[in-house]
Amino acid sequence: MQILLFLLAIFVVETHAERPGYATVLLYHRFDEPRYPSTNVSQEMFRQQLEYLRQENYRVLSMDQFRSLLVSGKPFPTKSVLITIDDPYRSIYHHAFPLLKEYDYPFTLFSNTSPLYSENPAYMTWEMLQEIRDWGATIGNHSHFHPHIGQPEQGQSREEYAAWVRKDLTRAQRAFTDRGIDADILAYPFGEYNEMVIRIADELGFELMFTQDEGGVDEFTDLQLIPRVAIVGANMDLERFVFKLNLAPLHVADVQPAAISLSANPPEKISLRLLDSKRYRPGIINMFVSEWDRVEAVYDAKTGVLSYLPDRAFTRSLNRLIVTARERDSKHYSMFSRLYFRPFSELAEE
Repeated sequence: MQILLFLLAIFVVETHAERPGYATVLLYHRFDEPRYPSTNVSQEMFRQQLEYLRQENYRVLSMDQFRSLLVSGKPFPTKSVLITIDDPYRSIYHHAFPLLKEYDYPFTLFSNTSPLYSENPAYMTWEMLQEIRDWGATIGNHSHFHPHIGQPEQGQSREEYAAWVRKDLTRAQRAFTDRGIDADILAYPFGEYNEMVIRIADELGFELMFTQDEGGVDEFTDLQLIPRVAIVGANMDLERFVFKLNLAPLHVADVQPAAISLSANPPEKISLRLLDSKRYRPGIINMFVSEWDRVEAVYDAKTGVLSYLPDRAFTRSLNRLIVTARERDSKHYSMFSRLYFRPFSELAEE
């Protein structure tokens, strides 16, 4: 939140500039549930956003269209959008689904399966989910129990942790299969992933895996780490929505630490190299770490290397690294984002 507010403070809405070919994957959760402000968007605001996509001639892709372009390595058309929603909240059925049908916009619902058996009025039933699928929406796997899948439970060994992850994802897959739903795409619950989660998801046959790391998607995006931009929160207005639509992918290399699950806390160095660095303004390249907000990273314009030497250990289980770069020829930003988890041994002790 603080990171995006910092960027918005120096962002001027520019709706007419031609953007590079990339797709923005929108992430929603709840609709018209103001008692959950961090994951909610009002139905009125959702309508404004859908109307903006229509008025500005955005191409709203189906999951099949998105998959075809991404897997083929072909560039995305300018102004491409994929709409995704996480968790089977009943407010989606009552408030979002009617609007999406009205605009005839394809979308994907990533559902965890445990609530569908619960008869809890806050969640959809299997019949509601089937109705959404029959209309033409894509259904994706979001686990069974929606656990914090990126970190072990207390006392788990690596083998026990791997078995726990596999069991939860497999249980959800079987539930979908039993109802004739082919869910070969995955959204990591809570947006959490690490090397073991990615490996297990790959072994289970998921072709596309979606994160909650923000940024755009293009032909260079890793199929197992697809970014999405969260369209939620009490501060979500049309200006913030447009800002997020204009976050192009930031291509980087030589990311350090390379591992998602850290071997040391703190890591010796956090660094990466910007590819095509001449595209960006050297004075407006920033590094953020979620626990520490903006950090004083050093940027070498000659090499494109941005680096930071941490002087303290992480205390949070996970942290998100975000790097933003202001483009020379527009008022827009490119963004790179990824997770870091504290060492396995630390997390298993908590």
